[in-house]
Amino acid sequence: MDLSRFGAAPPWSLGVEEELMLVDAETLEPSQDGFSRVFGEATERIKPELFESFVEITTPVVETSEEVESELRALRQEVAERAVEQGLAVLATGSHPTLRGRVPLVPVERYRRLKAQLGPQLYRQHVCGLHVHVSVPDPATCLRAFEGVLPELPGLLAASANSPYWEGADSGRRSIRSQILLEMPTGGTPPLLRSWDDWEAATRGDSKRRHWDAWPRPEYGTLEVRVLDQPTSLRRTVALAAEVQRLVREAAEFDGPSHDRDEYAAQRDSAGRDGGGPEAERQLELGPQAAVREIAAGTLG
Repeated sequence: MDLSRFGAAPPWSLGVEEELMLVDAETLEPSQDGFSRVFGEATERIKPELFESFVEITTPVVETSEEVESELRALRQEVAERAVEQGLAVLATGSHPTLRGRVPLVPVERYRRLKAQLGPQLYRQHVCGLHVHVSVPDPATCLRAFEGVLPELPGLLAASANSPYWEGADSGRRSIRSQILLEMPTGGTPPLLRSWDDWEAATRGDSKRRHWDAWPRPEYGTLEVRVLDQPTSLRRTVALAAEVQRLVREAAEFDGPSHDRDEYAAQRDSAGRDGGGPEAERQLELGPQAAVREIAAGTLG
């Protein structure tokens, strides 16, 4: 295990990843070949993410929320401009309000392996999240911050909730995404990490396909927080990323008992059910058809 990347970037600097949806510009339904048609292959800042109707945008390492906003605004705009050339548009949301049925996987080997492992249930993972990496100065600080930030994650989920619809209907939850992720073998409540040996045992050689709500990422020298639904509003993305940065920095001083995982799971469930932020409530106020139109209009706003 290589822990040398910790401290390589300025402490508490950020890398932010948004998962966006590629949809038909007229119907606003997910594209069946969007990533392959528009982009073809990954670049450093624009990457595939499981389905043909998904695209992931990734900032470079930045230190301030102003930089996060500038980088993501430019990337959202670039994706939208390239999509429109192919008759597509871009949505930023946690779940598509009107989608029914399957969307093809991107023809990438790691997704083929995942399909072989999980079978048809993989197609249910048509949900989008906001992932925030925070650089930490050393391996010991990362493990402290991981444990210390855990009690704050349900609040972040509630604030970011933006996926109330599933298969075109009210799911009964403000974040159905948080529930769907539990269907993955490594979704939801993170395991207890007393040491890096515990991390290695839990990761089993594949840190990139761990779906827990937060996870140390030695290959980047970061702690990744991935509990959040994908916001529609860029300003909400920026505000949530700044809050993650603050919480991880504060959690680096953690010196207490491990957070009870059963209690965490109950708090997470409540946050996903009841929410607390404005975006899911607005979708429910509008209904699925009007919600998808407003999301399309607001993604570049």
